[in-house]
Amino acid sequence: MDEVADRLRDSMLGLTGKGEDEYRRYLDYLTTFNPVEAKERREQLEYDMGYKTHVLYAAAMLCKKELEGHNSPDGRSSFIVVMEDFVPKVCTIEKKVASFLFFAHYANGSSVSELMQMLHTLTEDTDSVLGHVEEFEDLMFYPNETYHPLREDEWQLMQTIVEHNIQQYEKYPELNKELLHRVFGR
Repeated sequence: MDEVADRLRDSMLGLTGKGEDEYRRYLDYLTTFNPVEAKERREQLEYDMGYKTHVLYAAAMLCKKELEGHNSPDGRSSFIVVMEDFVPKVCTIEKKVASFLFFAHYANGSSVSELMQMLHTLTEDTDSVLGHVEEFEDLMFYPNETYHPLREDEWQLMQTIVEHNIQQYEKYPELNKELLHRVFGR
């Protein structure tokens, strides 16, 4: 049954309607004997269907603003370096958001809490975010026209990832120095 449902899910990405409804019915069935997996799949579906990608685009907007005026040693905009060399290497929306916030932190010295608040404020204006989708079209598929707000635990997860990444780089000063030089030329 799982293989059939996975193929159904794969065929509906980017689409709405019957495929999504059918997959949600499958998740309801899965809940009867494996509620944990059903919950995880339901949460992932929110991202796969683009209901929460507006947060990713908002993070890109915030990072671009914070990195404005910074250039890498090869003369590229620091934001372009982040967009082309770092963000594509992570898979999930949460980790991509965390990557943008990580570099914004090093660009302006804002705390992770301040960056999270700025991001939260940006995501409240979904029309503004939608207006910038074309600018970041290589990030991921287009967001869905319907937005689902992030739950508090999802915001907390993103903040935890950013904080963890910063702590890891601060543990290894040579790695941190190399990374910052590659992006900011310092």
